[in-house]
Amino acid sequence: MAKLSLLEKIFSITNKGIFKVITILGFSIKIDQTQKYKKICKTLSINKNKIVFENFKGNSYGCNPKYITEEIIKRKLPYELVWIVKSVTKEKEMGNFPPEVRLVSRGGVEALKELSSAKLWIDNQRKIYYLRRGLEKKDSQYYIQTWHGSLGIKKVGLDSPLSNVENEWIPFGKQDAEMIDYIISNSDFETNVFKTNFFGQGNIKPWGHARNDIFFKNTEEIDSIKSKIRKFYNIPENKKIMLYIPSFRDNFNLECFNIDTQMLKIALNRRLGGDWVIAIRMHPHLKKYSTELFNFSETVIDTSYYPDIQELLVSSDGAITDYSSCIFDFMLSKKPAFVFATDIKDYNTDRGFYYPLESTPFPVATNNEKLEQNILNFDNEKYQKEVALFLKDKGCVEDGHASERIVDLIEKIMKDEV
Repeated sequence: MAKLSLLEKIFSITNKGIFKVITILGFSIKIDQTQKYKKICKTLSINKNKIVFENFKGNSYGCNPKYITEEIIKRKLPYELVWIVKSVTKEKEMGNFPPEVRLVSRGGVEALKELSSAKLWIDNQRKIYYLRRGLEKKDSQYYIQTWHGSLGIKKVGLDSPLSNVENEWIPFGKQDAEMIDYIISNSDFETNVFKTNFFGQGNIKPWGHARNDIFFKNTEEIDSIKSKIRKFYNIPENKKIMLYIPSFRDNFNLECFNIDTQMLKIALNRRLGGDWVIAIRMHPHLKKYSTELFNFSETVIDTSYYPDIQELLVSSDGAITDYSSCIFDFMLSKKPAFVFATDIKDYNTDRGFYYPLESTPFPVATNNEKLEQNILNFDNEKYQKEVALFLKDKGCVEDGHASERIVDLIEKIMKDEV
């Protein structure tokens, strides 16, 4: 480590988020740069061909923004595609993004500049991070909110009991909602949730989620994705894949992830046949704990760092979750799915459910013994009927053409035809 000069020991200036920190003789002063950022952003003119995307607060190339980007590239549209990511260096090393996309770091003022000069924003999370840093939407800009759930059972936003506790976000959430021009829904159920969750703002388009188009691809395309996943994780072709995708606990409780993977492999073999690999997909907030929670091997593998969960879902032969909404994406594949949730009562109290877990097509277990019974007693004919009834009851509109509809709208926006 290089030694600090005498001047550096006496005086230093560093940037930490929205603050400039000036340190003199060990004493620090924080200067809020929000107003400075606002002035910079206001001076920037709009690039009428630029679209700025973000996925889960800078988490790599995935979810709805990815599949909208893919459709734009497929059509060879003349847009400047910018993605905000946590680490440009890391993403370039991993090579997840297509060459048509330009990357920018989330942490500094550059992301604010890109947003302030873009014609269109596309995101699946609220833009509270940027609002805190002085982001202001201009009259000639548009904002499409795709969200990231899907027929989700967990209460969100103002519907959740957490909104009474963590109410600091509410003014920013309202400000974010007021900026939204279009919200993408995949069902009557979601549309009704969004009316509350986004404070009654935004034009809701019931078009389906772009990320779910993957379940409607032809056999050849799906087989190609499956081969890609198997090659990436060195999974033999003769092995079946069960994807375990638990959700995040606001209290960071890790005891609820005590699924018995050995029992799981045996029960799956007895009821559904074949040899199984258990693929663990931890929530982004918890993936750093995956090696503490599970003993990984050739038949229990960690897929927590794979960038696109949709490719994992479409490649799996079954899925297990507690409360993650991605199980409702997986439902579209009509493959077996189960619920393993050891803390239903506490979770319902803390977070809240829109409807009982027992009303879903998925057999529910609160312990490993019940999960084993549910697998051994799995009735596929009954399951298929219940999936169809559930999707109909929720008014699901998924048909594999969501990306096309959204990009049709984008073309109109970019031509000022909306």
